[in-house]
Amino acid sequence: MSFSIIQHMANHNVFLGLSNGGLGTLANRNYDIINGDTITLAVNNNISGWNRWNESSSSFNPTSYSNTTGTGYGTSPAVVFTATTNGSYTMNVYSYRSSSQGGYAYKTGRVYGQITGAAASYSLSAPTSIQEGTTGTVNISATNHTAGTVYWSVTPTADFSPNTGSTYVASTGLGSFSLSPITDNTTEGNETATIRLYSNSLRTIQIASTTTTITDQAAAGGGGGSTGGGTSGGSTNQGIDVFSPNGTKVFGTDLRTQNVQYEQSVSISGSSTSSTFSMADANDSTKVLITLLGYYPPSRFTINTTSTGFSITNNTSGTKTANLLALRIG
Repeated sequence: MSFSIIQHMANHNVFLGLSNGGLGTLANRNYDIINGDTITLAVNNNISGWNRWNESSSSFNPTSYSNTTGTGYGTSPAVVFTATTNGSYTMNVYSYRSSSQGGYAYKTGRVYGQITGAAASYSLSAPTSIQEGTTGTVNISATNHTAGTVYWSVTPTADFSPNTGSTYVASTGLGSFSLSPITDNTTEGNETATIRLYSNSLRTIQIASTTTTITDQAAAGGGGGSTGGGTSGGSTNQGIDVFSPNGTKVFGTDLRTQNVQYEQSVSISGSSTSSTFSMADANDSTKVLITLLGYYPPSRFTINTTSTGFSITNNTSGTKTANLLALRIG
């Protein structure tokens, strides 16, 4: 989830009453606005029986407009103009009727003021989770931004090193920084971390935030080496035999005591199932333990078992790697 400070564009409803020489309060309206704001302009040209008026300004879209609708000597339907250029502006509005069109009349008015740049907005995008002892990248995206330094912090502070920092956001509006949860070798469960972005080094002006999950490494478990010195899985031809002082085998691949059957990395294509690993009693949890080492979302893999073996299904759309460990425990 990400959070950003965004300034939404505003609309300004403006009524303009034209007059001789553009005099009077209704013929001169002052509005200071932000680039991207809109002015919804309604005009009364104050010429009896005449509904035409024209507008021009290079600071708005459209840059010019000619109205031919509405009733004579009345307010025309409103027209929307969008501010596009920073700086001072003037929307010049006039209505002209010639003598041959019903008697000479010329009325003017204006809307004027300052257009300032839109406020910068920022958003953060972080990994869904970051495991203790690893590093995750947090991306920054900014709009209406001037290139410069921003400042970040993350809580709980005791779970990260470092837990504050700064980074440069280029004129493209893109930047990033890294987070590294500390490995504390304590089983405490997963935690939620909050990442905050600030515009000042005192970190009093927050401009964006997001969250990520710290995955507890102790709870997730660790990996291990390959069985029998090879890269392929263990089998009844690989493993360790342990004998008692009188020569009786008490631990071995051919005994139903605790021993490694498979320990290897398995790469599985998206929405596919691995080849079958042969293993007697694979579906009997009192005799066999089949697990995937490390942290995986519960929905990512499915372990399929039968009385003679097992396979692993990748439930995602992309190729994933699973760290497999299969033990005989009884």
